[in-house]
Amino acid sequence: MTIEISNVITVIAITAFAGCTSFVGALISHKVQLSESKILTLTAFGAGLLMSAAIFQMVLEAEKDIGLVLTMIAFALGAVIFTVADYIAEKKGGGAGILLGIGLDTIPESLAIGASIAAAAAGPIIALAVIIGIQNIPEGIASYKEMMTGKTAFNNNPKKALGAIGVVSVIPIILGLVGLFYLQGMQFIISIILALSAGGIFYMLYYDMIPKAHKERKWIPTFGAILGFILGFIIIRVSGGQ
Repeated sequence: MTIEISNVITVIAITAFAGCTSFVGALISHKVQLSESKILTLTAFGAGLLMSAAIFQMVLEAEKDIGLVLTMIAFALGAVIFTVADYIAEKKGGGAGILLGIGLDTIPESLAIGASIAAAAAGPIIALAVIIGIQNIPEGIASYKEMMTGKTAFNNNPKKALGAIGVVSVIPIILGLVGLFYLQGMQFIISIILALSAGGIFYMLYYDMIPKAHKERKWIPTFGAILGFILGFIIIRVSGGQ
């Protein structure tokens, strides 16, 4: 299959936005002193965005192509895969879990974005990239803050933390190009990837992001999550998705 140069440029631009906004968030956290309450609200906002994307843009899109049963199997398997990956990262320590959290939710989506970008119905998958990109800003803010606690291998070193996040932020571009060149037209595989990713995102939401956002038991983060969900749904509908 011939790959147009315009598609290559589009994939690079979209996956760069989806991935590199983590680095933007880290820079914001480095330059601006945000209170714990604001970071928790932003974390909840990101959780709301991810929930909207997982339900309306991943699960439903996958179910269209591979059916309900296979979608649910892949969804459950995705949660198991993310659980194992998270467990390994936590065992390694030294900040590996933080970096994994930044990159894990963009890895499968980047493959799907690259594979779908030349299709006539690429709008919904672009909406997914926009949602992930927006969500990665608060994730980058929270991750940088966590790196600066002195309990990780980054040792309160801003250069190390920003450098690590910067490297992770570039991975989606590489995977997007892999998807473009090697998964083009493989809708079955793309749908499996989306369902796996949705399951993994739900694991991350309920294991990490939602408990973390509500650890102070305040109502403001809850409305941050509601706002994130609404924004994600609007982006999906405007793009021509569900």
